[in-house]
Parts: sequence; structure tokens; C-alpha cells
Amino acid sequence: MAIRCLVRHPRVEVTPGVCYGQSDVGLATGWEVFASQLADYMQKTGIRMLVASPLARCRLPAQWAAAQTHCELRLDERLKEISFGDWELCAWDSIPRAALDAWAADLSGFSPPQGESGQELIARVTAFWNEASTGEACAILSHGGPLRILEALVARKEIDLSVTAIPLGKIAPVS
Repeated sequence: MAIRCLVRHPRVEVTPGVCYGQSDVGLATGWEVFASQLADYMQKTGIRMLVASPLARCRLPAQWAAAQTHCELRLDERLKEISFGDWELCAWDSIPRAALDAWAADLSGFSPPQGESGQELIARVTAFWNEASTGEACAILSHGGPLRILEALVARKEIDLSVTAIPLGKIAPVS
């Protein structure tokens, strides 16, 4: 697969200020508009393969777009968002400030309780990249964390987990 665009899932139905990471939360109303835009983009650019995170916020629009375009759909666990472990579905304000500060000080090395470190996320997304960087043109539908890593790998830049991710519901062409 040769990555032709990176796509971030649309808005989710989660209370603002809640950490949801790998929790399989629902999509906000109107997600079909996003899926239609993705299908249109894929048809216009000739992309015939879509690879997505299996979490519903990526899987459902991916299934919709793939059905509309009759393209191949692959779900890949390595494209899931980072696991926040015990922080999942907690309000960010309820997480101890010292823990958030420790995470901010070491985005790669810190792991939330029962969660995943940035380095673990980088390792699994890089493993995906190593397989996906050649072959058939594809679109990748994923989450902020994995997309930060993929953007850096595509651009052959150093991975920086602190950079701003592709906005929700946006398609970023890859040249």
C-alpha cells in the first residue's frame, strides 16, 4: 500500500473534556456527511483501498465509504488510538494534575496506569507503516495519535507526539 491520504475520524458523541483513547465511543450525528466526502475524495483520486482503525468511529465511516466506492477495506488494530488505560472515559479534570504533568514531560516514555506509552504507540504505528509504505494506493482512516506518527513518517521527519494532529473529519492528501 502506498499511502495517498491520511484521514481523521469525524466528531464523536462524548462529553467534552472526557478522555476516550481506545474506548469504542459512538459517532456524533452527521457522520455520514464525512463518509460521503471521503468516498467522493477516493473516487476522484482513484484510491481503491481504505485501511482503518477497527474502532467504531473509524470503522463505520470506512465501511460506508468502501461500500459506496466498491473499494477494498482493511481494518488494522495498529491504527487504534493510544490506550489511556485507567484514564479511559474519565474527565481530564479528574485525573491528578501530577500525573498529567508527568505525561506532558515525557510523551514518549510515560504510560497512564494500565495504559500505553507514546513509545509503544510509535512502535505499533511504525510497524504498520513499514508494511504500508509500498504497493497499492490507499487512504488511512485513524485517530490523532497514530496520524501524528504517520504524518512524520510520510514526511521523513522526526516523530513528535506534541504536534497538532489533523483536525477531526479532515482529509489530508499525501504527496
